[in-house]
Amino acid sequence: MPATLDSTCLHIPLLAFILLQTSVYSLPPTDFSMFLRSIKSLMFVAFIATATTHVGADDSMQVLKQDVGTWNCEVKFFADPSAPPTVSKGTETCFMVGDYWLVSNFKGDIMGTAFQGHSQTGFDSATKKFVGTWIDSMSPFAMTTEGSWDEKTQTVTSTGVGKDPTGNETKHKMTVVYNKDGSRSFTMFGEVNGEFVKMMEIDYTKAASKTGR
Repeated sequence: MPATLDSTCLHIPLLAFILLQTSVYSLPPTDFSMFLRSIKSLMFVAFIATATTHVGADDSMQVLKQDVGTWNCEVKFFADPSAPPTVSKGTETCFMVGDYWLVSNFKGDIMGTAFQGHSQTGFDSATKKFVGTWIDSMSPFAMTTEGSWDEKTQTVTSTGVGKDPTGNETKHKMTVVYNKDGSRSFTMFGEVNGEFVKMMEIDYTKAASKTGR
């Protein structure tokens, strides 16, 4: 069950304000600084109480938590639909920030050029969608993403909006399929002349830990 704010926590700031208004003028000057310190402490407790008594992480975040760890990546880049893809290798490291955000750092190369990418993804409990951003070393523009989870197919399907090198808007469709063996497969399509064509595939395999387990 989602947690709710305790009404007492919400009333603490009001209580502090009332105490300040009704008591400050009756204090001796020597006690004034001590009184202010007490008020600051009370306000700090109120802030901590309201900041930490929040809605619990949605169960959908369990999907993203599967990505935590270090992954070996095989990247296929489809520059020319009529030709075989260019294949390269990369690594991705993913970790959680609290219970709400997955952060990914990718390093590799695309068509012989060194490449780095960074994403952060979470689940918006209001819209019931996965939301995120992506930035990389080949573009000065960020891409924003929004997606949904299909339990039956074990797939996250997302749309992305960014900009091309000239600053014009670009649209993408992406899928991430979680395979039974623990690997996952990413496919990205880009809009070209009103149609979506496959641009990239990435196969992720969990890297062995340093202990070999």
